[in-house]
Amino acid sequence: MALPLSNKKKILFSLLPVTGLVLLFVGVEAGLRLFLPSHDTLLTSVVSHDGIEWYQIERGYLKKYFPSNTPLIPEFKTSLFKKRKDSNLFRIMCLGESSMFGTPYDMNANIPGIVRKQLRHQYPDKEIEVINWGASAINSNVIYDLSRQLLVYEPDLILVYMGHNEYYGPDGVGASFIERHLPLMTQVKYRLRELRLVQLFQSWLRGRTGPAASGVEFNLMHQVSQGNLVPLKSPDAERVSAAFERNLKGILDIFRERHVPVIVSDVGSNLLFPPFVSDTSHAKGNRAAAVAAMRSGLDSKRFDDALRVLNGLYGEDSTNAFVNYWMGRTLISLSKAEEARVYLVRARDQDLLKFRAPERINGIIHQVCKETGTACVSADSILAAASPYGIAGDLVFWEHLHPTSLGYYLIANQFVRTIVSLNLVPISRHPAREDLLPFNMDSLSICWLELAYADRSIQHLTSRWPFEDYKRAPVVLNAADEVQRRIVEDVYGLAIGWDEGCYISATHFWRTGRLRDAVTTYEALLEEYPYNFYTNYLLGTLLSNIGNTSSSIACYKRSIQSNPQYAKSRLNLGLIEVNQGDFDEAIRQLNTVLDLLGDQGSKEDRATALYGLAACAANLGDIRKALSQIDRSLALVPNYQDALSLRAKIMKQPRQ
Repeated sequence: MALPLSNKKKILFSLLPVTGLVLLFVGVEAGLRLFLPSHDTLLTSVVSHDGIEWYQIERGYLKKYFPSNTPLIPEFKTSLFKKRKDSNLFRIMCLGESSMFGTPYDMNANIPGIVRKQLRHQYPDKEIEVINWGASAINSNVIYDLSRQLLVYEPDLILVYMGHNEYYGPDGVGASFIERHLPLMTQVKYRLRELRLVQLFQSWLRGRTGPAASGVEFNLMHQVSQGNLVPLKSPDAERVSAAFERNLKGILDIFRERHVPVIVSDVGSNLLFPPFVSDTSHAKGNRAAAVAAMRSGLDSKRFDDALRVLNGLYGEDSTNAFVNYWMGRTLISLSKAEEARVYLVRARDQDLLKFRAPERINGIIHQVCKETGTACVSADSILAAASPYGIAGDLVFWEHLHPTSLGYYLIANQFVRTIVSLNLVPISRHPAREDLLPFNMDSLSICWLELAYADRSIQHLTSRWPFEDYKRAPVVLNAADEVQRRIVEDVYGLAIGWDEGCYISATHFWRTGRLRDAVTTYEALLEEYPYNFYTNYLLGTLLSNIGNTSSSIACYKRSIQSNPQYAKSRLNLGLIEVNQGDFDEAIRQLNTVLDLLGDQGSKEDRATALYGLAACAANLGDIRKALSQIDRSLALVPNYQDALSLRAKIMKQPRQ
């Protein structure tokens, strides 16, 4: 039945205020976007280096996933990747959390860095980019949202290593009431946070609120968990597992629709790390005496006695993380590794402070990959296989879940083997090499500063809540001299940047005769950014000094290609070409040096170039020209010994 005209007018007038508010909101939002572009939430910016345009990852982008009063916001690495992607470039994007980021390392000793190094070794004719989108304290909620935005950058392959942060990452156990019942609202919330009005409101809130008071030293682990304890089969755990499965499927769907292959790994953790929090009922009443008896048995190596006590405690409470952990450790001492692993897995899963992913997360990963036909590798299995007793422990992990350099190496190699076996990198002429680079810091371009930074980072991380009396022996820091220690502290404390720290440490190694360490440091910088003309120049000079002429020439040529105006690389290359008898090319380079330097350039460099030209002329039999160039060289630097020696040699030769 049609509404009377008067009723239609009432409805129309009632909608006018709502329409007006919507139009006002749209107008204000449009105005803010026009007049406040600095508030744009940019994932990347465009920068120019060495005549090339690059996308640079914006390190502060992740703030949109955290509440406005969050004091510690995790950040991306400010990596560069080419804006223009040509046919020879193969672009890999790595998604994940702190273990994909590479904690506690900061450069190449992580999954993306080692994958990149191995693939450049495997496919020398291919340009390989491996972009690290990992970050601490994020989870699949964030990675799912991020995945939608990465397609514009034309990835050729996606690598995924995630699962540990599902409970305490954004909108995990801390999700709002609405999000708990309507999971779709999490992604809606992220969209709303991109609005300028919302961003301004959040900025206002940040200025009025601060971190909540805490009885423990505030850090990122405490911030994300808020001390929330999560029993394994609680409603929170069930909801988080369901969200992880939904997000993983969503991530795979996003890339499948664009025919971008994905390789997913399950996640590993340190099974020999004790639970952070377990039910303490075992330490109360009559159970305290049983626990004391168990510890006495372990301390005196009466493992059978300890196991009998533990079996009694286990019969009373089989879900206690503490009891399961010590059951596992005792069984290892009794050479029953397979049984021990069962209990250690239970101990990890029953840990009430869930910083380590329980077994169910890996089960979801394998099941979803099977259902969707997605390539899946098992970091958990490979780390266990490399460990004593087949149980992943301190050899491959620093603490509860962050891998050592060996652990990262093993995971990265699993990805690389799968990439090669599936023929995912298109090649035209040269087949992939069958060998992988060995686990060696020099061959992998992992520099001393990175190892020392990891030592310092772990010291800091494990000195705070929730760690109690947990210490790891440093790998390199104890043997460092005062200069090296100062460099590490300056880099870790952000007094100097990472690149500057590498340059300073390389110079220190050069001066103290640790030339291999200096070479590896320069190579590490070039792994991150191969086009740096100055790093190529420094490495070329060092390699030339130690007699590696062919590699030195390659470095100088890369330096010149990146910056044709940098005279020093041309000068050194020209002198090498003189010594190799390539006089025509040497003359071309050295004349270019003089043109670049002009009359205002360094007298020493101009004199050296003229000396080189004199040597070319002498070798080509033009003695008159050689002497003329020597005179010009000595006019700039009168005591230039090489030029004086060359003139003396020429004058001793018989004239025709």
